[in-house]
Amino acid sequence: MSELIPEFKHIYSLTPEWRQDFINYLGGTIVDEKMYFSEKWSRGSSFFLEILPDVSVIIIDTIVNRPILLTRMASDDDFWIVYYDLSDSFSKHIVEDVNHKIGYKSKLNFGIVDNKIGSSYLATVGERFYSLRLLIRKSYIKTFFTDAEFEKDFKDVFDDKKKKMFFYGHIDSRSKVILHSLKQNKIDDPNYEFILKGAAFTLLGYLIERLNSKMPSMVAHLEKDIEAVMLSQQHLLSNLLVPFPGIELLANNANMSSTKYRTLYNTIFGVSPALYFKNEKLLLAKELLESGDFKFVSDVAYELGYNKTAYFSSIYKDYFGVLPNTVLKEF
Repeated sequence: MSELIPEFKHIYSLTPEWRQDFINYLGGTIVDEKMYFSEKWSRGSSFFLEILPDVSVIIIDTIVNRPILLTRMASDDDFWIVYYDLSDSFSKHIVEDVNHKIGYKSKLNFGIVDNKIGSSYLATVGERFYSLRLLIRKSYIKTFFTDAEFEKDFKDVFDDKKKKMFFYGHIDSRSKVILHSLKQNKIDDPNYEFILKGAAFTLLGYLIERLNSKMPSMVAHLEKDIEAVMLSQQHLLSNLLVPFPGIELLANNANMSSTKYRTLYNTIFGVSPALYFKNEKLLLAKELLESGDFKFVSDVAYELGYNKTAYFSSIYKDYFGVLPNTVLKEF
């Protein structure tokens, strides 16, 4: 890492004591669950909450004023750190010297890292950095699996000698809706603690469901096949303004059969490629409606490749619970 970028080394824990090191190095103040950063480094704050004896949640919502490498040091405390990153721009998450480009518009914005492995974050200066982290004790995760399931599917994941990050990918669509809603709330709101706690429990439930139904089957697939599917995501995310390209094209890009591609895609992302594409389009639609750059719903619909405004309005309401013209009026 460049010597021109200062580095702050810290640790995480399931209890709030770790925050004092941030204040000692970066300045700022701690007020109950909230931590306010010094504007020398960033404009924003953080919120830490213990939602269960074995589970805590951290929200970081800030705009970085100058470059800084935040390096989380490995420690013996036996828990996972589950990352959800909805930053407005790309950030770098560095694990075992491997750079992962992450953020709301990145194909990689979800990760599970063992606390016994160090990692670093480098956010984009001048852009909103927004991240939620669940800290979950590994013994708590084990309670959701039978002995047979654990031995067959997760033995290596909990092997302290291996200490490996075992998954890095994309936030599932259901969790993204929860996070997108949470992102609209201000940390200083009087009821923020209750909102965050509800969101954290929902995300935890989705995570356990994902681990139970999707993660074990990841072991059966070759790394190159998983990487091929991840790379095919670039085609989807780069072409949200046109109709869905079809399974055959995506499978060809990944150099596998349509059946194999569809199965592996669903294993990684929890939904079909078509549904994922549709959900991403609708999330982009919400951004466009809120941008103030469009006067009519029809303009947004056509921008996203929908020929019929009525159809676009219908699926938007099904997804978000409100009609798009309601959102447009607010902005």
